[in-house]
Amino acid sequence: MSTKQPLFRVSFHHRDKLFELYAKYINSEDLFGFISLSDLVFDVAAGVVIDPVEEQLKAEFKDVEVLHIPQHHVVRIEQVKQKKTCRIKRLHNNEMMSAVPFGKGSPK
Repeated sequence: MSTKQPLFRVSFHHRDKLFELYAKYINSEDLFGFISLSDLVFDVAAGVVIDPVEEQLKAEFKDVEVLHIPQHHVVRIEQVKQKKTCRIKRLHNNEMMSAVPFGKGSPK
């Protein structure tokens, strides 16, 4: 039986950007209204090709032990089998980010 440690992909927005990070641990009990991410996972550069976004995120969060994100900024949390590249996407004025999707019959 495999006891492989879970890996989570967390998408959240901050100001005008959508971030996608990977973490080994997530918790919502530490601070009320926040999602806590710890053991952030970044690629280890083993070859010549370096992803500038991954390097930017790695530098920005290099000394972070636990990242606390307001719950209303979290768009999605997914448990994944393997890590892909971290991403930053710039949101435009006409793009709306909502943690709760409004569908047919939902209050507006």
